[in-house]
Amino acid sequence: MYRNELDKIKEGIHNKLESLSWGDMSIERKADKSIVTEFDIFVSDYIKKVFEESGHNYNFFSEEDQERFEFPVIVLDPIDGTREFAKGYGECAVSMAILYSADIKDERNFGWIYNPFTGFEITSDVKFPLGSRHAHADAINIMISRSEWEKGAYKKDFSKNFRIAPLGSIAFKLGLLAAGACECVISFRDKNIWDIAAGVVICHSRGIYSDEITDLADKKLNGPFIFCRDELKDIVHEEIERLKSS
Repeated sequence: MYRNELDKIKEGIHNKLESLSWGDMSIERKADKSIVTEFDIFVSDYIKKVFEESGHNYNFFSEEDQERFEFPVIVLDPIDGTREFAKGYGECAVSMAILYSADIKDERNFGWIYNPFTGFEITSDVKFPLGSRHAHADAINIMISRSEWEKGAYKKDFSKNFRIAPLGSIAFKLGLLAAGACECVISFRDKNIWDIAAGVVICHSRGIYSDEITDLADKKLNGPFIFCRDELKDIVHEEIERLKSS
């Protein structure tokens, strides 16, 4: 699904990366104090152009081009983890969802997460439920935001059977969760729809859900969020509630 468009987008992204002069890359600060680079703008404009030229009649709602959030719509974060990207880290990802409705169970909805540095790519159209984890493990592996970690999440007194790893980009983390690289992703902060739409759709296709997200109807979603394998959900929620009360 959308393979021709995705291959063209990846080619354009790599060509742009090869031409970037990192020392002279344009970086601006937006009103909300977050940063935007020329690469963010390029990816946003280029993806919009690719789908328009392919004849798809979708509305477009990108972090850098908030044209219209009406279904059917392309919801895009052109580079989730811009702060890490600007530093040259690989903890970032292109996060794109094509939503036909707000229903997270709508089989027409499509999600794509792609890390141009590592080549990691995952889509929702490959149905591969992870199922229960049968192998014994000493700890439940949880990924959290690097920025939340730096702002004090590392001070939270998680039980010894939880192993916490900070990683930039919520989209990248959700893609890795759907691929089986961890058991849980937790974010304590609110998210914009472009941050997590693709990740929600992809995780749903792999049988991973968040009780906090029942649909994709709003531009802003209130945290905290817990994305977790079903068989571990009760344990993780109990741990978060314990941390809240401690």
